[in-house]
Amino acid sequence: MSRPTLQLRNFRNADLPAIACAMGDERVTQHYGLETDETDAQAIAREQLHWYQQQSADGEGWWQAICMDGQLVGALGAYDRDDDGDSAELGYWLLPRHWGQGLMRSALQLWLPEAFNHLRLHSMVAYVEPENTASARLLTSLGFCREGLLRECSKRGSRYVSLQRFTLLAHEL
Repeated sequence: MSRPTLQLRNFRNADLPAIACAMGDERVTQHYGLETDETDAQAIAREQLHWYQQQSADGEGWWQAICMDGQLVGALGAYDRDDDGDSAELGYWLLPRHWGQGLMRSALQLWLPEAFNHLRLHSMVAYVEPENTASARLLTSLGFCREGLLRECSKRGSRYVSLQRFTLLAHEL
């Protein structure tokens, strides 16, 4: 049996059902930092797709779809590009049935050099809730440096969350 083929590509409107599936799954969104007033997964998906596409159009970021054998299974992207520091924030999600298979690690290994080049970055920053140990392990395995903990710095619903800050510099790729 052949191994599934990993592809990265720009998002398209046909991706809405898969995005809605992800945005409607609390396991995906609990650490995603989703900021929306919408409650319907379809509306959130439309909002996310528009945001992914707008980030690229504005040069503020670059999001790509992670596909296995042509089927969208996740997303990864850089957003909120900071011109002063030539940095951007990293975000990603993966449908739960693909967790624990090394897929996000492979996708990030392919995408990070392209993202640094595409956005002319010096650094990539990732913020991870301490409870999200899988993401912390993933980033560390990719060479990101844990810089510290920002205590109760972000509001998620009615609660405040702490975030670990990880960075990767261009020369560390």
